Amino acid sequence: MSSETELKLWLNPADIETFRSLARLGRARPREEALRTLYFDTPDFTLASHGIALRVRRTGRRWVQTLKTEGEKSGGLSKRLELETPVSKPMPDFSRLPAGITDKLIKKKWRTRLAPVYETRFRRTAWNLRAPDGSRVEVALDVGEIVAGKKSEPLCEVELELKAGSAEALYGLARTFAQKVLLIPLDASKAERGARLAAGKPRRPATAVMPELASDMPACAAFARIARACLAQLQANLPGLLQAEDPEYLHQARVALRRLRSAAGLFRKACPPPAEEMGRMAELARALGEARDWDVFVLVGLAGMIEPVPSAQKALLARRAHAARRKARAAALATARRAQTGVDLLTLHCWLNELEAAPGRPVLARMATKKLARLHEAVLAAAEGFSEQTPAQRHALRIRVKRLRYALDYLGGLFGGHGKFAACFADLQDELGELNDGVTARRFLGLLNPDGRLGTLEAQLAGSLDARMQDRIAGIDGTLREFSRLAPPWR
Repeated sequence: MSSETELKLWLNPADIETFRSLARLGRARPREEALRTLYFDTPDFTLASHGIALRVRRTGRRWVQTLKTEGEKSGGLSKRLELETPVSKPMPDFSRLPAGITDKLIKKKWRTRLAPVYETRFRRTAWNLRAPDGSRVEVALDVGEIVAGKKSEPLCEVELELKAGSAEALYGLARTFAQKVLLIPLDASKAERGARLAAGKPRRPATAVMPELASDMPACAAFARIARACLAQLQANLPGLLQAEDPEYLHQARVALRRLRSAAGLFRKACPPPAEEMGRMAELARALGEARDWDVFVLVGLAGMIEPVPSAQKALLARRAHAARRKARAAALATARRAQTGVDLLTLHCWLNELEAAPGRPVLARMATKKLARLHEAVLAAAEGFSEQTPAQRHALRIRVKRLRYALDYLGGLFGGHGKFAACFADLQDELGELNDGVTARRFLGLLNPDGRLGTLEAQLAGSLDARMQDRIAGIDGTLREFSRLAPPWR
């Protein structure tokens, strides 16, 4: 019986040769082999649902079976139980595994239903390296595919497995590689991706998942959990952002960054985050934000806006809008694909490891009550006289509402009875978001008519937007009055 400590990283297929050249700097001779691995489960994926992977892998002329548990994982780093034994054929042989442990993990009634449900086929190039602190690490580059029936997904990743020494050496070595090539921490194992593929579930943009918090836990331990959840969402969406056209990947990556920065602001006095790395996260957030605004303008607002417009002007406006959207997206992708992005993600995970290991700081519940009360007061103060406010004042209100919304997402579970308050607050945020979309569309119309070729069209569309925004302002005023009368759950 043994445990496996491994750091998994996504690598863009376009960067394979660059990574190979970096790994050769260690002067270790690489080992290359073609690997085919069969993964076994029941037809309803019982093992996968329990975080268990059972596989039989062909290495040369040998077959080796491996039983793994999900274990602990975050930031691409996983620590899990691994049982490995040779077998004579491509089928599991439970007699070769420790009975006590195996019986607890895989019930005997499941075993008769096991069959190969997906497989991986890839070429592995592996180097045995020694980290600066003396730790021994196997660095493996895996390139191939995951296959389930007629469905397949490409596979291109780097695994750093600790053979002896400190787990922190994995992050240190990964950061050395990441100085030259983008490497993104990858939490989903081959087994998880294979089970999803076999179950017929397509890859989708990752949405936010709120971590479980306890009222008596140290505030910085709570922040570490929140930050890891934000980073996990960002890391899960970055490969899709860089490789797929679906604008939802960009949107969810931006949401993850907004949540991360909001949480950092909420906890900044108790546990201030690294300034340089968070500064670059803010830069990435701004680039994604501009691209997202153009996505909304082109994909949601433009069609209804130009419906009554003469065809020639409509075509010109649409061409310019699509060109601006492509430019904004290209700028966002250029920022995201910098190697420094991977370095910053790895550095933030290292910092979170240190934060969790530090002595306890202020208790979460006490801090949460004070923070939520202050944010709530700031929203109410910024909402006064809303119908007469300037666009800048309304934007400031929207920012305060977002901060309270994210804080409620993180901390609201510590307090009961917040359903009505949260529902009204969600309505308020949606209404303010729609108003902001109108303000953004107003700005973009001006940017799309620098030479006046759109004639009076800009003024006509701007007038229509202004009228719609005035209607929204009246509705938001009513929602604000209702919200101000609701007692918050932390009182």
